[in-house]
Amino acid sequence: MEIEKLWSNVKTTIVDIILTELSPIREEIAAFKQSISFMSSQYESLCKKIDMMDSEVKTLQATKTAVGEIKSSIIELESQVNNREQWARRSNVEIYGVPERKGENLMHILECVSKRIDFPLDISRDVDFVTRVASKNSDSKRTKPIIVRFLARYKKDDFLSLARKFKFSANDLGFKDDNSKIFFNDHLTSVNKSLLQRVKVRAKENKYLYTWVKNCAIMVRRTDTSPIIHISSVSDLNKIK
Repeated sequence: MEIEKLWSNVKTTIVDIILTELSPIREEIAAFKQSISFMSSQYESLCKKIDMMDSEVKTLQATKTAVGEIKSSIIELESQVNNREQWARRSNVEIYGVPERKGENLMHILECVSKRIDFPLDISRDVDFVTRVASKNSDSKRTKPIIVRFLARYKKDDFLSLARKFKFSANDLGFKDDNSKIFFNDHLTSVNKSLLQRVKVRAKENKYLYTWVKNCAIMVRRTDTSPIIHISSVSDLNKIK
């Protein structure tokens, strides 16, 4: 009996020792399970966020593509509008530098120019209208250019070609003691005028000798023997290198 009682006490003691030793392990296992559960929850949440971001990226890419297509369409439409506007001006000559006077007779000024360059001009048959164009900047003190619209394109081309060969000043048109220069140009649209200025700057930077406009087309040439480069858009500026 004493042995059985002693053995019972020993077993109880051993069990107590084992339980005492296993208690921290159980706690660690419980904590580990809790951590695994938390990480699993976070992983699922992260997967959902990744899926959401992937969806948003695809949406942004589609939007970027759509915006690019719209931008290309707008550029194309602007180009078409500019080309139509330039086409409508194909028979126009723009004269810069003629001083303004109250009650001025622009037809008479045009006749004076024609006589000066010995150009056969019949105002009633050759000219549609002559007018000053309003300045975009109302505060501008620059003289408004004169626009001459010819009824025949070839007549305009002949007049412009001949007028450019002469060195005109206001004095030649009856403005006494006024030696300011007068220039004759194709009547470019505002878009093409802006493009022409950029072309001049780029050509100068790259040491091109010639920049000019003929029949409303902008052209450049590096030397007398170099090929002529036509510039019709901003992207064509890359041709000047």
